[in-house]
Amino acid sequence: MSHRFSNLYKQLRRRWFYGFLSTLVAVGLVVSTPQSAPAIPWGELILRGIQVVQLSSISDQQEVSLGSKINEQLISQNEIKLYANSSVKQYVNSVGQRLVPESDRPNIAYTFQVVEDSALNAFATMGGYVYVTTGLLKAADNEAQLASVIGHEIGHIAEKHALKQMREAALTQGALTRRVL
Repeated sequence: MSHRFSNLYKQLRRRWFYGFLSTLVAVGLVVSTPQSAPAIPWGELILRGIQVVQLSSISDQQEVSLGSKINEQLISQNEIKLYANSSVKQYVNSVGQRLVPESDRPNIAYTFQVVEDSALNAFATMGGYVYVTTGLLKAADNEAQLASVIGHEIGHIAEKHALKQMREAALTQGALTRRVL
């Protein structure tokens, strides 16, 4: 009789163990099952793709037009203040225009602006827009130094650096949008 109780005890213990093990496996599966991935926002990704393609295949005329809009925006939103001295503006323009025929993109119209700012700085947007600060003009010892800086900025336009930055920003924005969703 004790043998019967012993077998019954082993049988119950084995069933309890298998039941516990089954429950443990089920809980593990539920906890470790990955959440379903969110739907990919195809519409937004397609729009970003179109934007990247458009920026990749922009014509010189479209680039100049876009540069003009950026220039207008910089001025209208008071991000820059153009220097009013016409003789200084003419001087910077003449230095810049002498460099244009030697650039890799002499076929676009370049616009040279003087920005009223004490910082030693110059920058270029796209479409031939070059900006030189009054602080840089005061620091330049001679015309050759000014020409060197303006030539550097013309190089950015020739290499379409601003367009490349916009294209990269569009790609990054698309990737970030996808990660957020």
